[in-house]
Amino acid sequence: MQTPSGPCKQSISFKFCAALVVFAAIASATRAQAQHLIVFDAPGAGTSAYQGTQPSGINIRGEITGNVTDSNYGTHGFVRTPGGKFTEFDVPGADPVAGCTCPEAINDFGVVAGEYVDSNSIQHGFLRYPDGRFATFDAPGAGDAPGSYQGTWSAVINDFGVVAGDYWDANFNTHGYVRTPDGKITTFEDPSAGAGLYQGTWPYGINNAGAITGAVTDPGSGSHGFVRTANGHFFNFDFPGFPSTPSNSAFINDLGVIAGSYVAQDTGLNVGFERLPDGKMTTFQAPGIGAQANAGTNVMAMNLQGTTTGFYTDSNFENHSFVRLANGRTWTFSIPGQLAVPGSNLGSGGFSINARGQVAGRWHDANYAGHAYLWLPED
Repeated sequence: MQTPSGPCKQSISFKFCAALVVFAAIASATRAQAQHLIVFDAPGAGTSAYQGTQPSGINIRGEITGNVTDSNYGTHGFVRTPGGKFTEFDVPGADPVAGCTCPEAINDFGVVAGEYVDSNSIQHGFLRYPDGRFATFDAPGAGDAPGSYQGTWSAVINDFGVVAGDYWDANFNTHGYVRTPDGKITTFEDPSAGAGLYQGTWPYGINNAGAITGAVTDPGSGSHGFVRTANGHFFNFDFPGFPSTPSNSAFINDLGVIAGSYVAQDTGLNVGFERLPDGKMTTFQAPGIGAQANAGTNVMAMNLQGTTTGFYTDSNFENHSFVRLANGRTWTFSIPGQLAVPGSNLGSGGFSINARGQVAGRWHDANYAGHAYLWLPED
């Protein structure tokens, strides 16, 4: 699961609160003193450049979702069980070659959320349930111009089946939406959002209390972080050294902690951050980053305990994986055989982390083919 958040409130069931206690107990018992790395590929994964396996989500049970690109450059969704069994799928209406079936997240009950692209290059949201059923949807106002890649992007899902994401309208302006399990879709806009080309509201994370976080681009093309509460209220936050631009991440967990990364305007570096509910913000860099613009630390996921994962870019513009505990202790690693080509901006990175500290990540080999890994913290 990609993004949890918010403490046990009266609106959340006792069962869920009990589950939080269990998850916390599991995680506190997991001390990443040693690690175990499992490398895997989905069946039928291509071995040529930019083919292969791309994980995107992992849940508490260790189920992993993502997509696999075959030797014909057709892209399909998959779910992998903890035992290594794969189920591959295409959403009805998806075009695997012209488009894709692209899962983005999986919740702790095995429901997958993502988007698919049809033969007209238009995006649509989907859910896949553990029994194999699909639900597809479009946000009201989503653009549908053929060849435009407009439409609906399904980014994240919580354990109650609430989905959040964004959509592009006919003018390529970006808006947020939230979809409840009964299929009701509510669109929303951060009050500070601009209405110009590629401006707007970009949700990235949702927690079990229904809080959504992400980035908003204002009329001056400045960017800020935002939180939208379950009842629709917004507040914004900025980063040290603002003006700055959030990168492609801002996640919120069930304790209300926000983490992600942004671009520092004075150096051009990607910088990781963690923001506590009281507003206190800590920034960080993984060891080994380069000092040049576009290097630095990219946070791609955070779990219940505030552990983050992602990748950092070194002085050769090569990427390496990291896992960082909330107390700052950090592990960096590369995958044996991963691509090592200066300037490639490839290599490896963590893309999702569950409450047990297990990380699902991606790496590229010397042929630029993609592969998946599972990083397991061990006592």
